[in-house]
Amino acid sequence: MEPEAQYSLSRPWPGLLALSHGRGFVPVVILLLSGLAYYLLGLVGLHFSHEFQGFSAVWIPSGAAFFMVLLGGYRWAVAPLIGMSLVATHLQLPLAMGAGATLGATLEALLPVLLLRALGFDPRLERIRDVMLFIAMAVVLGPVFTATLGTLGLSYSGMTLPAGLADIWLLWWLGNSVGCLVIAGVLLVLATSVESTATPRCRLFLLSLLGGVALTSMLSVMQLSVGQPTLLLFALVPLIVFAATYCGRQGATLLAFGATVASLMTRHYVPPDVYASHMVGLFSLDVALIWVASFTGLVVASAYSEHGVSAMYARLAERDGLTSLINRATFEQRLTRAIDSARRDGRTQVHALMFIDLDDFKQINDRFGHAVGDRVLRRIARLLMSQVRGRDTVARLGGDEFVILLENCTAGGARQMAERIAVGVRGVVVAAGEGVCQVTSSIGVVPIGAGTGSMEEVLAAADSAHYRAKDGGKNRVHDLTMEALPDEG
Repeated sequence: MEPEAQYSLSRPWPGLLALSHGRGFVPVVILLLSGLAYYLLGLVGLHFSHEFQGFSAVWIPSGAAFFMVLLGGYRWAVAPLIGMSLVATHLQLPLAMGAGATLGATLEALLPVLLLRALGFDPRLERIRDVMLFIAMAVVLGPVFTATLGTLGLSYSGMTLPAGLADIWLLWWLGNSVGCLVIAGVLLVLATSVESTATPRCRLFLLSLLGGVALTSMLSVMQLSVGQPTLLLFALVPLIVFAATYCGRQGATLLAFGATVASLMTRHYVPPDVYASHMVGLFSLDVALIWVASFTGLVVASAYSEHGVSAMYARLAERDGLTSLINRATFEQRLTRAIDSARRDGRTQVHALMFIDLDDFKQINDRFGHAVGDRVLRRIARLLMSQVRGRDTVARLGGDEFVILLENCTAGGARQMAERIAVGVRGVVVAAGEGVCQVTSSIGVVPIGAGTGSMEEVLAAADSAHYRAKDGGKNRVHDLTMEALPDEG
């Protein structure tokens, strides 16, 4: 069975790939049409070619062929095989050159995919590792096959060479490399972006940058066409980096695509004889700068993506999955730091710890079900967060147990906070089928000061205080902070 990649793709790619894997004549027709599409894209590329030698400045089909083989499977390699054969026939290339170009185009799409799959490549291009693999295998190595085999075929064809073999090889490689980087890059990002996260502000920003990129590319080509060397196209790099920073990989690849299209459209109006004096000079450097800008944008976008994913996992690691409150491990770290700071302060009461336990929560789960119990816990979590100050820490220890670290809080302030929270919990009503679920809480409050013991001892004291509240009849507060009141400054 053909080892085809399985990825979550945006429309219409899943439907197209599913049709190509079916039975009967439909898959054959689709693959033949893909070969025709390669040929037509090749004609578009040749329309923007170096007229003096017939080489395309950007070979558009290379990126499209790699994209289809990577996502659709190895059978799609027939597209460059058929399409390049049609291009060679259309141009009436000598047999040796046509055969070399056709074989090279097929290997250019097939071999990088084989290597990338073996290396566990992710086509979403969200990690620097995947971007570097894409550049190394598809953008750098793949075009080597086409450029090498095509140039060898040209050397054996007996044709008069318009330039040295090294120059021809470089032009051939550069055109295919830029085509793969820009076209395959934007196709991969669009196909694997199942959900669009771009805000209207981001789209507006991206549209303005796209206009700047297009204008820069056109002005650069126009200046070169009149023999004026320019550094204007270097502005593409910061523009694409801005797009990558604020709009991610979608912004980077879209701007690179826009720069390429603007450059090709402008070059089309440059007189053909202008190219003769430049060859692998200024115009090829223009294409090379688009290559550099596209590469830089992808790397920056993947770096920001990795940083964002790492930050997300870091946040998830310190949060409770149900309530999104701080979890026990993270809370214990903060409590330890608070105890250390209280010892250095020297007062009897510096901070306070509040232990909150919902009364008879097991009966809620037994009577109404765990789904209702979970809703109650989330409502209590939101209530606690709404009652505390910005510098306080609310955490869920587990089950129906919550704790609050009140930093720099007086005994009176801690007592008032506990009473307010007890009243708030009594006011929580959750709909449960045809009835309602109402809860109460037992709260224990302990001081944290110069004489406070270890973190475990503080938690145990707060737990003991809340049990005293339960033993006193539940739905009440047992406060030990008031014992520290005489020593407060």
